[in-house]
Amino acid sequence: MSASPSAPEILDQLLTELPRALSTYGTPAHRLEEAMGVCAEKLGVPADFFSMPTAVLCSIGAGEALRTHIVRVQPGQVDLEKLDRVDAVLGRLLRQQISPGEALATVRAIERAPARYPAALVVACFGAVAAGAAQFFGGAWVDALAALAIGLIVGLFGLFAARRRQLSRLTEFASGLVAAGLAGGLVSLLPGLTPGIVIIASLIVLIPGLTLTVAVNELATRNLVSGTARLMGALMILLSIGFGVGLGQAVAAPLARSAGLSTPLLAAVPAVPVAPMPAWTQFAAILLVPCALAVLFRARPRDMLVIVPAAAIGYYGARSGAAWLGPELGAWVGALAVGVFANGVARLNRRPTAITLVPGIMLLVPGAIGFRSISSFLAQDALAGVQTAFTVAIIATAIVTGLLLANVLVRPRQSL
Repeated sequence: MSASPSAPEILDQLLTELPRALSTYGTPAHRLEEAMGVCAEKLGVPADFFSMPTAVLCSIGAGEALRTHIVRVQPGQVDLEKLDRVDAVLGRLLRQQISPGEALATVRAIERAPARYPAALVVACFGAVAAGAAQFFGGAWVDALAALAIGLIVGLFGLFAARRRQLSRLTEFASGLVAAGLAGGLVSLLPGLTPGIVIIASLIVLIPGLTLTVAVNELATRNLVSGTARLMGALMILLSIGFGVGLGQAVAAPLARSAGLSTPLLAAVPAVPVAPMPAWTQFAAILLVPCALAVLFRARPRDMLVIVPAAAIGYYGARSGAAWLGPELGAWVGALAVGVFANGVARLNRRPTAITLVPGIMLLVPGAIGFRSISSFLAQDALAGVQTAFTVAIIATAIVTGLLLANVLVRPRQSL
């Protein structure tokens, strides 16, 4: 019969389990380190934390009693509900409403809890986001329907690959290959299809625009190791998607030529001009896409009441700012507006800012532009690739600057 862990052992386990959970569920390095520093101080334990995308270093104690733990983290999908629940445990612990042992048991129970949404709904949300993105990119009905169908296939493949380790490492490449191949095949069947819009829209969930923005945010807050690692991870995902799309374009080239397209699919213009969708579809997309993103980010259904307004504020704030100041500064205006709104909501309900902020800035992040940059390099158009890559850096910096300023104007009550 094993002995019960002592109080110091429970504290050690708690101070390593909490950062593992926070990192897994999508907390940036600077917020994680700040939150865990406050937690250790309240518990009366000297401790330092160093967060990276795949590991967290936890130094607990002082002097000869110093113990350093390397907590391996498997980067997973953002899970806003579990992040909220872990944050609630952290808050109750700091207010001394529960003991460290109870907090540890609760965090482990949260980690074991099953996903809220069924797989079929998650796949459907891949298609919904793809169709909405086609509207945002100025596509026609035919583009939205094609993006919806291909987005569903990408979602199904991602769900299937997630259960097989070796296959999961090819998710981005295979999705790009399938999307480009199917878009090239549909060009000959659907007059007026714009394959570039369809490809980017159907892959938009996989394009790491949020990761790029978080990486720049970490670099701006002087978390250089984590920011650099996350930035290179996002770049590798873009390269994998771009290589898959390039191969898919090559496979679909005969079908595209039969439809009268001699240029690469991403740059192809439909031979039959088709009018974009009516204005009301934009409002429908702004309602649909944030709700679908809330499912993909595993937020609670009730959180859609603040997620949808946050997305609308960011989208229209960016468009208004772009009309006044240009597209780059427009992204700054949108990020500032979303950040102020998210921090205000967090102050009112004492919940993590990320619940409102992460889905809210998804309509701003420069993922699609980054993908076009990789595609330009693959097409041996280095000048266009460098220009679009620079635009990505400027927009990501504008978003991060807007969020940092929002934290100054309306400071949330909690670290997360």
